[in-house]
Amino acid sequence: MSVIAGRISTPKDMTFDEAARLDPDAQAGEIVDGEWVPMTSNTWRHGELVVNVSVLLKLYAREHPGWSVAGGDPGTKLARDPDRLRGPDVAMARVERLPTGRGADGWLDGAPDLAVEILGDGQSASELLKKALEYMAAGAAMVWVIDPDPARVMVLTPPDHVRILGREDTLDGGAVLPGFTCKVAELFG
Repeated sequence: MSVIAGRISTPKDMTFDEAARLDPDAQAGEIVDGEWVPMTSNTWRHGELVVNVSVLLKLYAREHPGWSVAGGDPGTKLARDPDRLRGPDVAMARVERLPTGRGADGWLDGAPDLAVEILGDGQSASELLKKALEYMAAGAAMVWVIDPDPARVMVLTPPDHVRILGREDTLDGGAVLPGFTCKVAELFG
């Protein structure tokens, strides 16, 4: 890896260990099929949505022990050789699956049980759908793709079930998070 004119140049086959040595504040990104993909900071609105989703899921986790909620792009190791590291906006995983190490050892092996991606200004819906499919291929039981405009949620569950919910619809946790429900509008305000 080197820095050329302010840009990060990385080897084609970046590994988890190499990515773990990067400063996440200065060089935020993900590994996609062995290639480092830089990520930019999101907008304030995106951050608000991350907090809204996190709070709702944390309240559920408090009432249903055995769950952990993480936000802010927690590292999830989705594939190896080439390595694929993704960071969902919000994630939930069973506590027995949680990593305990630092660096690459502190990233979750496999997909979280629930991965949440929120469409940001610099992303396309197709990019987020690709990530959702990667989470499911790595074992996620459910993925929520949230689109702030027009305030809707796409719910994906394996093997091929997709539901699209609008602002007035009720989002539920299905078999993954039994008893979790909220109005989609709650995610946005």
